[in-house]
Amino acid sequence: MNIKFLGKWSSNLIKGERNVSFLLDDKMVFDFGPHTVESLLDIGVDPRKIETVLITHMHLDHFSGLPELFWYRSIYKADRKLTVLGPKGIKSSMERLLKLLRTPPTFNTPFEFIEDKPYGPITPFRAKHFVTDNGYRVDYKGKTIFYSGDTAYSENVVKGAEDADILLHEMTYTDKKQKEADFWKHSTYSTTMRVFDESHAKKLVPVHLSLDSERMVRKLASSGNKVLYPKGSINF
Repeated sequence: MNIKFLGKWSSNLIKGERNVSFLLDDKMVFDFGPHTVESLLDIGVDPRKIETVLITHMHLDHFSGLPELFWYRSIYKADRKLTVLGPKGIKSSMERLLKLLRTPPTFNTPFEFIEDKPYGPITPFRAKHFVTDNGYRVDYKGKTIFYSGDTAYSENVVKGAEDADILLHEMTYTDKKQKEADFWKHSTYSTTMRVFDESHAKKLVPVHLSLDSERMVRKLASSGNKVLYPKGSINF
């Protein structure tokens, strides 16, 4: 199995970074913020060949790139169906966005939406954000990954990540900004590490980073082999 990182950043964007998104075996994308299509093209992956997109929640940095994918697939005549998983309302939200963006009526490409339900090896687990957020457990090719989406500490996330080979968990804040994290229902260093410890996952990849937390992740990744920095790709 292979994970390629398309972006690792939170909505607090800086130059040279893109919002968190990653690709599993070149056919399954987790979250799809702005410019994710460009990120796929940059690494030589044809967006028409993506089979599944897993959306954790409908915030701009996790969801708003889907219309770009719809346009690309329509312009370049994708013929295979794309399955989009997400929380309730993702289909209607996508339809509203396409309408607001004046999508030409001639654009058409096969899409299927699955809301709050398992699909093949993928199982959603409700996380704890201030909007509805699904984490995803993927049991695939004898390995397990879990992606938290945006969340404060959640026992449900711990359950979903149990014994995972790789836990990809947001770490937007350092502990110094615990109050801000609590307000926005995001994770700090300590809450992320608590989930990692309690889930017994084998490896941790912190994502949805900010300037402060990114520095900490670099230090963690350089000091041992259990925490991995979200750049390039991972084979496991």
